[in-house]
Amino acid sequence: MADQRNFARIVVAVSSVVVAACAVAVTIKAMNTDVVPVQRVLDQEALERQVIDQVGEPGSQLTCPASIVVEVGNQFECRLWRAPNKRVVRVTVVSDQGEVSASSIG
Repeated sequence: MADQRNFARIVVAVSSVVVAACAVAVTIKAMNTDVVPVQRVLDQEALERQVIDQVGEPGSQLTCPASIVVEVGNQFECRLWRAPNKRVVRVTVVSDQGEVSASSIG
């Protein structure tokens, strides 16, 4: 009976050491993990308002690509139409705050 108690104590002690070692390993791994910066993207509604304000007419409709990364100099094209006319608009991100410059190219 005494041998069983000693064996149980040894198993509990060894298990505690293993759990503590695992906790330390996980903590070290979490602290050394490189954090990947999240890329900011343009707000779709704000983007469309800015472009229509710059090159649109009342009643114009606009479609732009989704998830445009906010990076100064980033360029992309949007489609602007007001029946029966359709135009392509080149848009450039001009600030890290999401401001854009738009010009009609066709």
